[in-house]
Amino acid sequence: MTGPDDEPPPALHLHQAARVRDASTLRFALVGWARNCDLPPDLIADLELAAYEALINASEHAYAAGTTGTLDLRAHCDAGAVHVTVTDHGRWRPRPAPDPRRGRGLPLIHLLSDHAEVTPAPGGTTVAMTWRLPGGSRPS
Repeated sequence: MTGPDDEPPPALHLHQAARVRDASTLRFALVGWARNCDLPPDLIADLELAAYEALINASEHAYAAGTTGTLDLRAHCDAGAVHVTVTDHGRWRPRPAPDPRRGRGLPLIHLLSDHAEVTPAPGGTTVAMTWRLPGGSRPS
């Protein structure tokens, strides 16, 4: 861990096609970033799964069938927390019929993070997730 006057780890920003098959690539990039920030393994596991759920949701719901849009994955640390956002640039479409095997992504995101917020807007939806760092200190 670093002291309060040290620079925070660099932020992560990835802009990519919103395809289900590419969500794992983004997830692995996030995990690599988190490891480089020396985040605790339990925290990395939680942010990996929560971010993956947000990536999959954006890929499946934001764009009409047969089209591919884009999404942004961002992550940064500040003095006491890790922040991860997934932003699509589409318009979420309701699922035609409820499927009892699905629909657990957002509850899981809320369970795994210390704070999560979904913000729809005309130009896309952002899922913002925050985790407090143990001891409130910045990673190295």
